[in-house]
Amino acid sequence: MDAAKPADISPIDHVILGIDDLQKGIAELERRTGVRAAFGGVHPGRGTQNALISLGGNHYLEILAPNPEEQSEGRAEELRGLTHLTPVGWAVHTGDIAALQQTLQSHGAQTGEIRPGARNRPDGTHLAWKTLDYTSPSSPLLPFFIEWDPASAHPSTTSPPGCTLAAFSLQAPASATLRDALQAAGVGVEVREGKEPAIRISLACPKGNVDF
Repeated sequence: MDAAKPADISPIDHVILGIDDLQKGIAELERRTGVRAAFGGVHPGRGTQNALISLGGNHYLEILAPNPEEQSEGRAEELRGLTHLTPVGWAVHTGDIAALQQTLQSHGAQTGEIRPGARNRPDGTHLAWKTLDYTSPSSPLLPFFIEWDPASAHPSTTSPPGCTLAAFSLQAPASATLRDALQAAGVGVEVREGKEPAIRISLACPKGNVDF
């Protein structure tokens, strides 16, 4: 990051750790952090399910795994290759996803369509949101954007507490391209030059600092 512009993790809505089995992921996270994630729900049509913990400050952590009750393909199938909790994505929150789409396009980025999403919590509470993805530039390190339905309680307020998001950074061989794409969206997380693309997440937890 430019010294005049320190890293800013405040736009991060949530970070995603992928694994091949949800219960195994819950156990690993509890062993490493001291906090047990609560089952969140399933994503119908996507073949995935999740469990969550709050990271405070309108951030949360999502464990994402295949849903054995549903045929897996695409991302769900990719998760089957992960035997340990591995950073696989992150989301940035926005209050106006349509305006953000226009801003990105005005800066030369290409996006997909704004897509609705929803799931039911175990207590029957319905959560709804809209998401937006980059289509170009294309990078597994770029976030997707999420606008929560005002009637939905943000998961950071309803998930088990105890950890906070201490640091977040991206590592990429073409860091300038990645940084430019993020700046177009007003996102100023730390981007480092590195041989292999990677998402780095650091949590402050009851068992100390935990890095993924």
